[in-house]
Amino acid sequence: MNILTKICVVILLVLVLFASFTFINMATVPQNWLAAYRQEQARRLLSDQAVRVQKLAAERAIEELKMANTRADQVASELAEIKKDAVPGPEDLRTAALQKTVDTQATLLAELKEGVKAAGERTEALLAQLDTSRQTIADLQKETRRQSGEVVQLRGQLEREQRVVRALQRQLQDRDERVAELERKIVDLVHGVTGEEKGAATPGKIAGTLTAVRGELASINIGTAHGVTRGLKLYIYRDASFVGYLRIDEVDEGEAAGTIVDKQLDPLVGDKVTNDLLK
Repeated sequence: MNILTKICVVILLVLVLFASFTFINMATVPQNWLAAYRQEQARRLLSDQAVRVQKLAAERAIEELKMANTRADQVASELAEIKKDAVPGPEDLRTAALQKTVDTQATLLAELKEGVKAAGERTEALLAQLDTSRQTIADLQKETRRQSGEVVQLRGQLEREQRVVRALQRQLQDRDERVAELERKIVDLVHGVTGEEKGAATPGKIAGTLTAVRGELASINIGTAHGVTRGLKLYIYRDASFVGYLRIDEVDEGEAAGTIVDKQLDPLVGDKVTNDLLK
């Protein structure tokens, strides 16, 4: 492979890389900020590869230029020696051929210099485009972090609202059960059933604290003196969070114990109990 063929191959390689990069840019259309972010990352990788290839091509062209200069010097030296010892005859033809070779080499060197200069300009343009792509990626990353923070806040707010809704739904269900129980008691009273035969009246506000928790069992610091009766179902809550229900199984005057049901959180000693969250 002669020098001209090598130079043509290098120039063709540079043009193919530049055209490939251009077609990739033209074929890429960002659909949204996430696709644009991924696209900019891919474009940055392609730009880095293109820059590296341009550098390699420039280095190869410089080496070819040096080799051509060396060859030109050798040809010039041979030409000088031939001219010094030249005699009429076939040597004149050889001298003319060598001179033609020198001229051709000079032309190739000029073209190669132009190609190296153009490659340098394209490399600078690619570097500028790469800087722009990096800035765009940084902006997209900043926007992604901001939107991720907003999503986390919205999820937390949604979870809090869902807990409140579940607690209100349970309280509404308990109120419906209490209303049904009162309606049954009213019916019993209308038919002559006394309060002593059917049980005590519905207690007022009941509030206490968990004093012990063992698995699904728990005890509280209030009893019959505070309106607690066997079978009563109390809310367990911690601050603004619903924990579960405590169904009273055993009760005496100053304390009671029961089973934890419908548990949403793990109950702890110190959690509050009540029969009405809205009072």
